[in-house]
Amino acid sequence: MSDPAPPPRAGASIAKLALANGLSVSAAVISVTASALVARRIGWEGGLTTVPYGLQFLSLLIATFLSARLMRRIGRKPVFLAAAAIGVAGGALGYASVIWSSPLLLCLAHIALGIQLANGNFYRFAVLELSSPAKKAQAMSLVVAGGTFAAIIGPYLSRQAVFSADVFASAYLGVALLAVVIGGLIATTPLVRVTEAPASVSKSDMIKALSSGPVLIGMAIAALGYGVMNLLMISASLALDGLGCGFSQISYAIQWHVLAMFLPSLVMGRIVARFGAMPVAVTGVVTILLGAIVTWRDPLNIPLIEKFLILLGLGWNMTYVAGSFLVAANARVEHALAMQASNDVAIGIFAMIGAFLPGPVMAIWGWAGANALVAAAMLGLIALALMVQLSLRMRPEQTPAQPEPTARK
Repeated sequence: MSDPAPPPRAGASIAKLALANGLSVSAAVISVTASALVARRIGWEGGLTTVPYGLQFLSLLIATFLSARLMRRIGRKPVFLAAAAIGVAGGALGYASVIWSSPLLLCLAHIALGIQLANGNFYRFAVLELSSPAKKAQAMSLVVAGGTFAAIIGPYLSRQAVFSADVFASAYLGVALLAVVIGGLIATTPLVRVTEAPASVSKSDMIKALSSGPVLIGMAIAALGYGVMNLLMISASLALDGLGCGFSQISYAIQWHVLAMFLPSLVMGRIVARFGAMPVAVTGVVTILLGAIVTWRDPLNIPLIEKFLILLGLGWNMTYVAGSFLVAANARVEHALAMQASNDVAIGIFAMIGAFLPGPVMAIWGWAGANALVAAAMLGLIALALMVQLSLRMRPEQTPAQPEPTARK
């Protein structure tokens, strides 16, 4: 399928979509900061505190498939607009859940937010469709910059009582307002209509492609890295809350964590190209491992938890970018789209598991136990990576030429 011609004034359209992406990620930052704390405040304890956030990721995963099908039939813009409207409803439901102390409304709010965020993930593809081949990299950089912007605006709206005297109610009204602005940006942006589907890949070809060692380890690192990041990010919020930290302090800690997640993406592609995907991916795993071990040894140290969240964000970025690149670089051209889809599905599943687990893990093993669990998982990943490297040295395989890595969320 050839690239469609960019529409007139594509630059303005790309800027609007990059801003829409930043606002969408801002809504995600608000949801991750508030969800478990609101659930605890309105009466849910233990394993139930992270049910709303887990439902958000389950909704996101399902909506990703449904939205993709709808976009192939009716185009991106109607689906994006409908998702923005659902995001407004999600913010309103979140506000109502706080005012009426309703766990049911809180769950419905995060299900709606998952739908909106799933479609926000497609903005990066819409941006690429608007770009000429020579400017696709710059367009993707704008999307990454949007994520960095989200690390500033999201925590601000989550910790300031801007729209309501209750800070949590205000945060959800902020989510609704962000969705309104996103809808306005999408409505005024001409989008390319792409309806052609890529050629299908046979099941046997996919099994053969997935049997490659570098593909499997790349997928495992990217997916498990996302899962443990969700697990520890939410667990850290609960731990800080249990240690007496106020919502504002927790929000600041999450803000630095999100900055550490997104800011390195501006250079991570070059780092992967310079040092190789496998070393960078394993370095990300080791970064998370060391942080988890240190925090496990001193779980009541509030400044240490805050610093660990920064390390966690940096480690996630390396595992996500380099792990995904390992998958892309070791897939044949005719398998590339299917392999990337498989990688995204694996990441989505582990991200969902990581969103559900913090409540039960914290209730059973506590903050120290959560870090011990992650440390064990990271040690297993390192052992797997070493086994793959040893296998490749004993039985060298030819791999396709590596494309320029792209850093994205």
